[in-house]
Amino acid sequence: MNKRTNVIVVGAGPAGCAVARAYAMAGRSVVLLEAEPEGKSRKRFAGEWLHPQGVDALKKLGFGSITSMQGRPRGRGFVVYPGHGESPVKLDYVQGQLGLAFHHGDLVDEMRQMVATTDGVTFRHGVRVASVDDEGVVLEGGERLEAGIVVGADGRSSVVRRSLRGATSHKPMSAMTGILLEGVKAPYPDYGHVFLGKPSFLLGYEIAPSVVRICVDVPLKYKAEMKDPEWLIAATRETLPPVWRQPCEQQIRGGHLRWQANHFLARADYGNGQRVLIGDAAGHTHPLTATGITNGLVDAIELVETANFQAFAKSRRRACRVPELLSRALYDCFSKEDAFSNSLRRAVVSLWRSDEKERERTMGLLMGNGRSFLTFAGPFLRALLGAWRGRDKSTTVGADIASIASWIRLPMAYAMAGWVRPKA
Repeated sequence: MNKRTNVIVVGAGPAGCAVARAYAMAGRSVVLLEAEPEGKSRKRFAGEWLHPQGVDALKKLGFGSITSMQGRPRGRGFVVYPGHGESPVKLDYVQGQLGLAFHHGDLVDEMRQMVATTDGVTFRHGVRVASVDDEGVVLEGGERLEAGIVVGADGRSSVVRRSLRGATSHKPMSAMTGILLEGVKAPYPDYGHVFLGKPSFLLGYEIAPSVVRICVDVPLKYKAEMKDPEWLIAATRETLPPVWRQPCEQQIRGGHLRWQANHFLARADYGNGQRVLIGDAAGHTHPLTATGITNGLVDAIELVETANFQAFAKSRRRACRVPELLSRALYDCFSKEDAFSNSLRRAVVSLWRSDEKERERTMGLLMGNGRSFLTFAGPFLRALLGAWRGRDKSTTVGADIASIASWIRLPMAYAMAGWVRPKA
């Protein structure tokens, strides 16, 4: 016998919980489906930083107790350590706005507890979706559920996305391991820390009082070396601040690591109106700029508040395009090892250090305040010019011009990817 509801949400991560609660608050009946058994979310290494608009989204959906929990670290912005003994550069959120940091499992557990008691939501743990169509889903075991809308909030390997487009080609970017340090403090409380070095960069931030998460980015060309604990220790030793080095080495030698693969998928496809994609199911990029969970929460609110699906998709494509480009450009800038890219990295840091407006512009773009490609292109071209002027003269002009061409081509390619409309 078929079962009918207004909305089926596949995936009970932050985006799924948010959209289920938003629809229920709007008077819809919702079935929220989660493949993980109850209580298993803490094992995941995933997004642990919310930008200010993500915090606002949680409050709007009635999750204010999560954002106001005493002792939970606030996010005031980011501090970038250029390396080579240079002093760090602080990038504050504009107008004193505040983000939020947390253990991913804590956020998911708290959101699930609240959404499970929300009137209008039927929350089912430990069920997997086998297939999806415009009228509903079939669960493993054969049970059929029907609804007017099926929302795919089921992450990068979304079954809802596969039902629409088949297997999606994700561009691999890097691997990242998460290391948890307890009993230590961050050099700048309430800030995310970005340490530039080799073979790539490190991220560090407090997720609870005296609990720090270290994220080590490893380019794919080192996929053999990353399996060696001593290689990983050597790769982090000179980049980490002294207070974190010994506890980090102990965690690595003890094998207390959680790995994830980083991919890029432009946010061009939000579904067809009956099957809708939000969060990482709609698109994702490197976690360097921490946009993932914030995008998913804002997706959820706009989907429910926007009556027309095409208007929703257009709005989200436009809002996410520039932060997506910024994320990709910064990742390449911080991770590439050729001479011109090193010069570009120095130019970007110098621009931030010397120009308060550029610091504000960067953080504003990251928060989605600029929707025109020109808001990205201006600072990007300025940084390229600075890199050309400060380039290493030991390289050939031809090699530097080729590098510039690749730098221009990559952002343009991702810009075009954001404008491409999927076939119906």
